[in-house]
Amino acid sequence: MLPKHFCWTRFGTEAGEKIDSILARKEEERLATGGMFLWGIGNSVGPAIRDLIRLEERPIVLFSPMRSKPKAIDVAPSGLTVWSEALDLDGRDWPIPEGVKVTSRQGSETGRIKRSHYALVCRSSSPLSALNLTSLRYEELVNLQSKNKLGASQVTAVVEQLAQGTADCTSYPVAFVAELVFPYFVKLSCPLDSEVKASRPRGRSAYMHQPSLLAA
Repeated sequence: MLPKHFCWTRFGTEAGEKIDSILARKEEERLATGGMFLWGIGNSVGPAIRDLIRLEERPIVLFSPMRSKPKAIDVAPSGLTVWSEALDLDGRDWPIPEGVKVTSRQGSETGRIKRSHYALVCRSSSPLSALNLTSLRYEELVNLQSKNKLGASQVTAVVEQLAQGTADCTSYPVAFVAELVFPYFVKLSCPLDSEVKASRPRGRSAYMHQPSLLAA
């Protein structure tokens, strides 16, 4: 049974990479870090994540495939970016673990170069694969903070699930689920060309190993 509050994100082809390739790369991250992986997202949900971790003892994120076809800029972007640094919800540096990589396209549809990106900090004890675990009824989801209905452009949102009451709803399958773990959400910066590796060390620091507030 799903909790009343959770993070929901929809995925598809991104930065010229098809979903099978993305999942394979994230599975490598998961295996390399003992279960953790970063999932890049384009919009900031930091304030809502703060509320989520107060409301739910074990906050989770649900992943659903996009219903629409990917945009041309996602299929064939003009350039790719690798994000090399991260800040947590309190603005503190969070070293990106060795073997973990978040990529995105370099610019927007208008050609504006991206200077920041975001990621959810996830953990899963199971391999990442696109299954059909359950389904979500889109019209029964609202934004956690505002209680407004979800906008069509909200690819990632922190939501509250209302009681079922609408017979005719748009259904989204849930492909896989992960736990959100400390620091839950990060803002990414210092974009690098995809062919250039970060020069600064990215080892595991004591800060990264701060025990998760959700650890069993």
